Amino acid sequence: MFENILGQAEACSCLRRDVERDELPGSLLFDGPPLSAKLSTALELARVLSCEREAAWNCACPQCARHRALVHQDIMLVGPKSFREELAIGARMMETAPGSASRYFFIRAARKLVRRFDADLYSGEEGRLAKALPLVRSVLEGIDACAPVETGTHTDAAAAKEASKLLGVCAKLEDMLPTATPVFQIRSMEFWARLKPYGRRKTIIIEHADRMLDASRNALLKILEEPPLHAVFVLTTSRRSAIIPTILSRVRRYRFIQRSSTDARSVIERIFKDRESTADSVASYVSAYRAASTLAIAEFARSYAAAIVAAAGTLRGFSDLPLIALAESGASVRKVIAEVVAGTSNFGGGDEASAWTFPAFLDETGAVFVRLAREKGAGLETIRTAELYAALARDALLRYSSYNLQPVALTERLADAFIYGTPTV
Repeated sequence: MFENILGQAEACSCLRRDVERDELPGSLLFDGPPLSAKLSTALELARVLSCEREAAWNCACPQCARHRALVHQDIMLVGPKSFREELAIGARMMETAPGSASRYFFIRAARKLVRRFDADLYSGEEGRLAKALPLVRSVLEGIDACAPVETGTHTDAAAAKEASKLLGVCAKLEDMLPTATPVFQIRSMEFWARLKPYGRRKTIIIEHADRMLDASRNALLKILEEPPLHAVFVLTTSRRSAIIPTILSRVRRYRFIQRSSTDARSVIERIFKDRESTADSVASYVSAYRAASTLAIAEFARSYAAAIVAAAGTLRGFSDLPLIALAESGASVRKVIAEVVAGTSNFGGGDEASAWTFPAFLDETGAVFVRLAREKGAGLETIRTAELYAALARDALLRYSSYNLQPVALTERLADAFIYGTPTV
């Protein structure tokens, strides 16, 4: 058991010991940096707890087979997550390293997304789910086309082509995920968790537990206080300090570490099937599969913020020091927008898998103004400027998501409204 988890020997050893001694608690916290195999370990734990034999990774029992394909009825996945990079890696693997392992990797990546739309999570909120179901069906049909040779009928080339086509559909589906775990999902999960399992145990995995809303945290506390004996709750986080103490007191912590460069190379070569990459960390490898990395988006956002503040300052003038300092680094608004458009491939206009870049760009620009308002010398003028941008960004995002307006036009419109003080509607 846990043979497939690389670079986390201590955490896996503790889990193995607790499972073998039948000392595993009902509530666990997997705490560690991003991309440290927390979800993979949680999924492996779910398989181990359901196995009818000795839980070896290649176990052929029906329970393990269903877990490996991520179709087992006794598992539930909750919480926000970015899937684009893992899906893109899987699609690349199917092209450059064809075979069952690459197909399984892509299928599991797609199902990690689809399982966030299980009907059991949307009890009483079927209207929300109905909007996503057409995309869910499209993804499931594509997954069938990517099935391994022993169960599927498509050649490696045809399966790889299908996987590439699915990236855009998956990106649209991911955009429909809540950015923070809503309370209705926690309540739906609680009801589901108390039902009798199909097999031996139920496993509920709540990713990014630190991002839950207050109502969701309070609802989660209720079931963590009295968890069903047949259920195991696994919370994952990269920010343990952001989880409220009352939840921390009810979970047992398993610490995950940043992988060494040697372990990272093993992951890249053995899991991602890439021996040509020169990346020395999993994070740097994964970042190469982002159409525009989050670091690039953050840099574009700062340039954009500086440009519109500089242009507005020319007309109105600013007296707060943070605004003056930011304006000094501002370039031409048109030039900056052109650089952003080029650097994000027109905000993913030619690649649906990159459609996330526009909302991310708006958020990152907003973060620039939030930080500005916290700087020394920031006064009412800076706060009002931040509030103006926030209102304009909300309007731009609404027009983008509801009316399908072009991101470039919205970016230009937002700049004009910010500079000249025109109404947002």
